[in-house]
Amino acid sequence: MEHDRVSVEDFLEWVLSQEGRFELVDGHVIEMMAGAQQGRNVVVSNIVSSLGPQSKSGGCRTTSSDTAIQTLASNIRYPAIVVDCAPPEPDAMVAESPTLVVEVSSPGTSSVDTTDKLDEYREHPAVRLIIFVEPSSVLVKLYRRDGEGAWGAEKYDDLASVIDMPEVGASLVLSEVYDTLMPRNRPRLRLIEEINGQKLR
Repeated sequence: MEHDRVSVEDFLEWVLSQEGRFELVDGHVIEMMAGAQQGRNVVVSNIVSSLGPQSKSGGCRTTSSDTAIQTLASNIRYPAIVVDCAPPEPDAMVAESPTLVVEVSSPGTSSVDTTDKLDEYREHPAVRLIIFVEPSSVLVKLYRRDGEGAWGAEKYDDLASVIDMPEVGASLVLSEVYDTLMPRNRPRLRLIEEINGQKLR
């Protein structure tokens, strides 16, 4: 209902005093799932540990979970990780220049992360890199905005892979992302060359 809608300003003031996790979607307060699997928490910690020192050299700050992004006029999202490259503003309620956002999937969030949130992040003028990480298997998807504003997609599924991100002066090595975990390797497609003993041409 219209009278249930909350302004961005009121939400940001209200959420400061809350213990749970909430987002604002189309002006409505949504309670997020409490708790997370250990694998997700480890991946978030590993990425922050890797990106933090690298992005700092370029004047960017890497934070996790509690950094808000206003994606639409009535939407506030809290990505798993944000690299904000705006000048420091200690009293800011939202990231001014969230150049990189990262979402690490957990049960119940993947479909929203890769549909609604992906669309919203791509609409934000400052966002240039969007990363989705699957903690239980080796899979990282990166969406990158080029100089013309067009988005391209990249997939990484090998622990030896390195993701270069000059936009934030950093790179991610997948072996570091999954450090201390034992993620499953994703099954690879195999070309079938014979059927019933007959070679395919």
